[in-house]
Amino acid sequence: MSSDFRLDGQRALISGGSKGLGAAIAERFAEAGADIGVIGRNRDGLNRVQRLVESQGRQCCVIEADLSSIEGAMQAGRQALDLAPEWDILVNNAGIARVNSILDTSQRDWDEVFALNLRSALLLSQAIVPPMIQRGHGKVINISSIGAFIGSPGLAAYGASKAALNQLTRTMAVEWGPSNIQVNALCPTVILTQMGHEIWDDPAMAEARKSKEKRIPLQRFGEPREVATVALFLASAASNFIQGVSLPLDGGLIIAP
Repeated sequence: MSSDFRLDGQRALISGGSKGLGAAIAERFAEAGADIGVIGRNRDGLNRVQRLVESQGRQCCVIEADLSSIEGAMQAGRQALDLAPEWDILVNNAGIARVNSILDTSQRDWDEVFALNLRSALLLSQAIVPPMIQRGHGKVINISSIGAFIGSPGLAAYGASKAALNQLTRTMAVEWGPSNIQVNALCPTVILTQMGHEIWDDPAMAEARKSKEKRIPLQRFGEPREVATVALFLASAASNFIQGVSLPLDGGLIIAP
């Protein structure tokens, strides 16, 4: 692998790191030489990711936290800095969805989605980025969604929170760019994580899956490692002149007729 794509000697902090995309990104970054910190609510999942990272010969620390609360997110940031006073890479991946029509969306569901999908990214960044600014380099990757660009019935709160995350990404990029901090967002479509398989491999979803995949020019859903590899690109020196981008990872869905 070209040294431009290596993360040797760097530390990466990943929220929502106990499963799914967070776990895949942790593994991919460890393969590229990074030491990892993972934040999540599921201790068993965090421990599993820790073992996975350590099997690559890298160090991994775990932070059990509920990022949906203000204090939980702030405490996670403080704990991360106690474990390592400087982080080179921050991946804001934690997120949830609540499926309801707009008229049936409760204030509680709306607030919970925005708290985890948007506010936790802000609070973790406020904790982790200042040392990056002092050093004059760093990477922030916000995991958004293709739902930030398109209207998805039943996902009003989710789509709105991800669109707001994309805008936060752009503002972060403008404010922190002069300090040589690259900030970008990844916007995947359906990715076949364990949860994705549980939903879309269900025979009852066969017709819906066929219809959805047919709208994608590549005629399939994405794999976690495909997202993790693009995240690695954005975390590496290879992407040092990419700033404020919200990059679709959708097999061409967004440009299809």
